[in-house]
Amino acid sequence: MPDEISQDTDTGADPTAPVCGIEIFVQPGFWQIELAAILSALNTANDVCGYERFPWQITSDHPGIVHSNGDMMVRAGPSIGEQYLRQVLVVIGGTGSHGGGWMARLRAMQKIKRRVVLLSGAATEYIKATNPRSHPVTTNWGDVNVLSEGGDYPTLTTHLAEDAGGIMTCAGGGHTLELMVAILSEQLAPQEAAELAAQLMLEHVRGPNRDQPKGMSHSSNFLEKRLQSAIRLMEETVEHPLKVSELAQKVGVSTRQLERLFLINLDETPAKFYKKIRLKRAQALITDTRMPLIDVALACGFSDSSSLARAYRLEYAKTPNQLRGEKGKARG
Repeated sequence: MPDEISQDTDTGADPTAPVCGIEIFVQPGFWQIELAAILSALNTANDVCGYERFPWQITSDHPGIVHSNGDMMVRAGPSIGEQYLRQVLVVIGGTGSHGGGWMARLRAMQKIKRRVVLLSGAATEYIKATNPRSHPVTTNWGDVNVLSEGGDYPTLTTHLAEDAGGIMTCAGGGHTLELMVAILSEQLAPQEAAELAAQLMLEHVRGPNRDQPKGMSHSSNFLEKRLQSAIRLMEETVEHPLKVSELAQKVGVSTRQLERLFLINLDETPAKFYKKIRLKRAQALITDTRMPLIDVALACGFSDSSSLARAYRLEYAKTPNQLRGEKGKARG
């Protein structure tokens, strides 16, 4: 059965103790991993404190039952313009993220110098809408690639989080739990922060300036070292693909050894795996940008849009034009 989460209330808090209210803003298609991480951190912190130190409320520009990108549902209260602001506003990313529902609230929080936290897709929408030039911003590494290809964002980084002027842009996803622990720890005594991390089974909380793991080659726990090196080279050379023999030489193995590594561990040849990486990058550019297909093709190592279309159709059973048409209808 789908899980439904109701909004919390502010009852039960010690009126003499410092309380930090949190507004969690969601839109249809929100990332359920991010909401689960936020609520886990908040509820555990309240347990550690022994009272409701961090009262929270879920809001939306689509109040009522809001569906996530999976099977989670939440009951969200209305988000009313610039009214009923809390100490912290957290905007969750997702497939339906758009700034129209929360940008006015963000501006209102800025005016009164309160913190706003934008996760993944929400951070991406903020970056698109504002294109900051004087301070660093970040988002999920996949969106960083898309933004970099589709526009000019000189202050865009691949850090886990960037904080500027009270607006924190963040990678989100699996880092959300660590991020929330770091934010809540600013309000906690050192021993409370340590207990919070221990309760959540976090031995180490990565700081915001740590670089994101960009791509599967950064998951060192799951890939043999030489395989990891080869895949990293593939991910870094999408625009100008290397020959398999060149990959093998850079990794320090023979072409035959490299092919055997891929077949044994991934059940695919290096060439086919390389093409899949390029097609995944192309898919992101096709769906998330308005780049001409010829530019998408060149950015992903194809000679022209026709060669991209042929390869894409073989992999996904549709053409790039068909995919864009479907996305356009969905948005309409």
